[in-house]
Amino acid sequence: MEIITNNIGSILGIVMILAFSVNIIVQVTKDFILLPTKLWCIVVSASLIIGCVLSVMAIGYIKFSFLAIILAIAGSFIVAFIAMYGFDTFRELWERFKKGENIND
Repeated sequence: MEIITNNIGSILGIVMILAFSVNIIVQVTKDFILLPTKLWCIVVSASLIIGCVLSVMAIGYIKFSFLAIILAIAGSFIVAFIAMYGFDTFRELWERFKKGENIND
């Protein structure tokens, strides 16, 4: 737990970069894929994060374990959620801010 609390900034930065990457990949490829966009976002997120975890395991930074793979799959849902709804929420707040509305609601 101490490792997580000491590295919370790095963890949030990595999640932000992954969500941004998933968002870009989904926006570019959604016209070519026959899946619904939200399902495609989950698939891209899971693929990207599991690939990253396997790459880190191949480098030797962490040992191979099935728990890490399961946690990567669980984390992919968090990244997919942020990628799906984070940009829309940010855009909505930005539009409200530009119009001069109260953004605290």
